[in-house]
Amino acid sequence: MPVRPHAGVYGALLHASRIHKRVELGELAAEELFRLEPGDAGNYVLLSNIYASARKWGFVEKVRRVIRERGVDKVSGRSRIELDGKLHLK
Repeated sequence: MPVRPHAGVYGALLHASRIHKRVELGELAAEELFRLEPGDAGNYVLLSNIYASARKWGFVEKVRRVIRERGVDKVSGRSRIELDGKLHLK
């Protein structure tokens, strides 16, 4: 029974394409991820980074423009630590 790949499979391909500098494969994986997870900013950022590594600056700008146009927002990372019984967030 054929099974259609899910976002996890395409995400793995996108990451592998960055590691192995396979821009075309990254584009294909990203296209599917944008369809499956249109609000996941990490996919857009990773594709932008793949283009930057390949010195394709025009494509970097295009992806960043798409991020702005679609209103995709990356949630910033946060850290927390407990000192003297008090929780500190940063």
